[in-house]
Amino acid sequence: MIKGSSHLRLVLSVLSLGLNLNWPLLAGQPPEFPAGPTGKGNLIFKLENDVWLDQDDGYTNGLFLGWVSPPLEEKSKSSWLRFLYRLNTRLLGNDARMESPENCLDPETSGQRWAALSITQGMFTPADLTREEIISDDRPYAGLLLASLTFVRNSGRTQTSWGGGLGVVGPLSLAEATQKWLHRTYGWTEPRGWTNQLKNEPVVDIWLCRFWTIWSPDKKEAGWNSVFKAGLGGQLGNLMTGLEATLDFRFGLNVQPGQEVWLPTPLCNQISLTGVKRTSIYAFCRVTGRALARNLLIEGNTFVSSHGQSLRHFYGQLTSGLAYESQQAVLSFYAAIRTKEFKGQKYFDPYCGLSFSLAL
Repeated sequence: MIKGSSHLRLVLSVLSLGLNLNWPLLAGQPPEFPAGPTGKGNLIFKLENDVWLDQDDGYTNGLFLGWVSPPLEEKSKSSWLRFLYRLNTRLLGNDARMESPENCLDPETSGQRWAALSITQGMFTPADLTREEIISDDRPYAGLLLASLTFVRNSGRTQTSWGGGLGVVGPLSLAEATQKWLHRTYGWTEPRGWTNQLKNEPVVDIWLCRFWTIWSPDKKEAGWNSVFKAGLGGQLGNLMTGLEATLDFRFGLNVQPGQEVWLPTPLCNQISLTGVKRTSIYAFCRVTGRALARNLLIEGNTFVSSHGQSLRHFYGQLTSGLAYESQQAVLSFYAAIRTKEFKGQKYFDPYCGLSFSLAL
């Protein structure tokens, strides 16, 4: 949806910022840092778009802005962080067996807890933007604006996320205004069918995810290595209801398990945090399968009549890319392709993404 040289300048600027923070540390034997995010937490920005693949339909744009807290502690000086710690403990419990030394990849990070606050905007359109009428055999125009709060607990080889989102689908998401402004500003095809978009509907979803580190190098081991993770998650609400399974493989220089927040939402659903012990560069490949009982963005409004399509209850996604991680920043660029999400869909849905996390 965003085309031309402005895109290239944005990508190059973020790449330059991220790489300049710690690039010299890749030469020779890298020093170790304290594990996990520190200071005032992480600021995260993500942009997903199909423009780099010369597309402008389906899931066409996702914008994510979030903050992940520093490790939460009961004796934190901040009353806000103490409040988040108490909520985290209530929701995710406290199983000391999971954090025993024999189960730990890294005793420094085992038992750490975080909270993640975020706001996400997503845009979804049919393939032909020039038509004003409803396109009966294509997905509806839909905009999503979602605020979420997610709690994370690291327990040895497992990482658990529990969270929820509150937002709106429809004109109040501002997706129509955003897309029209961008297309008008850059002289692109005017999207004419937004009058048929899904109507305003509040959305409330909750989710629970758990990831296991199946394989990881010894924490003292530097050089070329790999990490393999597997995860399961579920989501319940009027936006989406279903289950998700993920396999994640990484290979590169000084690869470590890292710390992440996983959100089983239809966009921008994986956040990498700063705080790895060694600066690293690696390639990654992620395979995700979903079984859905409900997808409002495909099937249409829940309580009023609207355009929609018959949902395919099973679909998959393949994501691959390159990432740079350091104590101060995480930068990744990736491409993804999603299989058909509704009956009668003609093509798979590809897009690319740029993610940047910065320690505060």
